[in-house]
Amino acid sequence: MTKADLNERDARLRRTRAALARQGLDALLVAGKGHWWTGRGYIRYFTDFHLWGHDGLLLLPLDAEPALTLSSAAVAQRIADRGWVTDTRGDVYVVPRMADAITERGLTRARIGIAGLRFILSAGSYAELRRLLPDVTFVDADDIIDRIRMIKSPLEIAQEYELWDMAKAAMQHFGELVRHARGVSQRDIAAEATKQLWASGARDLLVFIGESPRASDPPEDVPLRCDDKVRFHLEICGPSGHWCEITINCAFRPPSEVERRLMEDELLAFEEVRRVAKPGARLSDMAATFNRVLTEQGWDLGEPTSHFHFHGQGMDTIERPWFAQQAPWGQSQDWVLEAGLVLSYHPRRHVLPKGCWSTGINEDILITDHGAERLSIDWNHRWRAVGG
Repeated sequence: MTKADLNERDARLRRTRAALARQGLDALLVAGKGHWWTGRGYIRYFTDFHLWGHDGLLLLPLDAEPALTLSSAAVAQRIADRGWVTDTRGDVYVVPRMADAITERGLTRARIGIAGLRFILSAGSYAELRRLLPDVTFVDADDIIDRIRMIKSPLEIAQEYELWDMAKAAMQHFGELVRHARGVSQRDIAAEATKQLWASGARDLLVFIGESPRASDPPEDVPLRCDDKVRFHLEICGPSGHWCEITINCAFRPPSEVERRLMEDELLAFEEVRRVAKPGARLSDMAATFNRVLTEQGWDLGEPTSHFHFHGQGMDTIERPWFAQQAPWGQSQDWVLEAGLVLSYHPRRHVLPKGCWSTGINEDILITDHGAERLSIDWNHRWRAVGG
C-alpha cells in the first residue's frame, strides 16, 4: 500500500493554512473521536494515525507547530512517535491541556476556527474552552476542513485505487465460497471472505448479509439458505484510513424479469450520471440524471426519500457533501463538484413491487475533468449465478 509521507502532510497543512488565512482565522482547532462513521478522519488526515478510540483536539496555528491533546497518554505518545505531530499531550481532561497549548502559542486573543463544532465536539468541551479562553473568538469551521478534505490528493487517489483492489479480491472470494456454502453459517462465510482483508492491513470492516429483499444485517450464526439470492456488502477501512463500499449480488436461481430489467436500467443510469459528473455540475444534477433515465425507461419513482443518493467518502465512511432528494437533506449539501472529489454512489428510489430485489449497486466514483471514473474500474454489479 502506498504510504503517506511528510511531503503529503506538509501539502495538507499548506492548503489548510491558506484556507484559514482567507477566512481571517489565526488557527484551526480540530475535534476528533474514535468513531467509525465520522470524526476519526479529521485526526487521521493531519496525523496519519488511526484513532481507534478516544477523544482529541488538534491545534493548527497559521505560523507555529501543531499541538494535539488526547484522552490517552499512551496513544498520544504513539501519535508523536509517528512523526506528523510531535507536540502531543495525553490527559483525560483534554480541554485544559489544549488551553495550555493555545496560551503557549500566544493565541489567547485569536480568531480560532473549530472543525467538528456541530457533530463531534461535545457541548461541555466547548463551554470549557470558552471559560478557559474568554478572549478567543471561536468560529464554526466545519465547511473549511470538509471542503479541503473533499479534494483528494494524487497520493490519496492512488491509495483509494489500491483499496479497491483489496475489496474486489475479497468479494470475488465470497462469490467462490458461496457456491459451496450449503450448511455454512453466515458468520463463517463472512469471516473466511474477509480474512484476506485483515491480512492486507484493513483497519475496520462493516459487514452485512441479505437473504431477502430489503434485508441487510450483520452476519448471524445461522446457515445460509442458498435457495434464492444472497447479497454481501462490505464497507472497508483500508491501511491508509480511506473507506470504500462494495456489494456482490449472488443468485442461486435467476432473477425475475423485473429484477433483471431494473439492474440493466440502473446500470444505464450509472453510466449517464458519470458523464454529467464533471466540475461545475452539482450533486442535484447527478440525482436528476438518475431520475430522468429511470423515468424514460418506464419506472414510477414514487416519493423522494431521505436516503443518500451520494455522499463524500475518504477517511470517514461518510463525509460531506451528501445528497438526498427529500428536504432538508439534499439542498443543504448540494455542493458544486470539483475534480478530486470521491463520492459513494448508491441512489435509491422505491420502484419495485413487494418481494422483488433492488439492484444493490454501490461504488465509489472519482470526479475528473472528463466525468466520473469508477474506482473499481470494472466491478460487475449484475446478478451472478451461483446455483449448483
